[in-house]
Amino acid sequence: MFEKYLIHPGSFRNVKRADKVIGYEIGLRIPYYRGLPMSCVEEITLSVDDDKVASNDMIIVVKGEEFTVSELSTAINHRWEMVDPITVFVKKEGGLSTGKHKINGFVSLRISYQPHSNVGEDEKILELAEEKIVKEGSYEL
Repeated sequence: MFEKYLIHPGSFRNVKRADKVIGYEIGLRIPYYRGLPMSCVEEITLSVDDDKVASNDMIIVVKGEEFTVSELSTAINHRWEMVDPITVFVKKEGGLSTGKHKINGFVSLRISYQPHSNVGEDEKILELAEEKIVKEGSYEL
């Protein structure tokens, strides 16, 4: 239903810490018409330029708090609201090259009153925005 909004344009950038590019990030919006607890997220997958990102290389940031993909099922007090994108940080030394990249995102959500998962998939070609600088201790797996 809302999958065409899944990938948030303008949120795609390399991430730098202490003068070193440690990876990149992209914002994702929930592919559903209402917010849900993060514990209802069954799956988040991402690929960049047709290279699938390993889930253990991703950190999910919800309102400033960081989770690994495997920790999402325990995030019962953190909500993914319809209007608030979450950030998916991908650990990749040196980040991505400047220019345009093909981004594919997929999210599967568990909805209590539906007998099946609600899924959303989006693909966009985006250009890297200006680098983001994070403080020491952020985005560490």
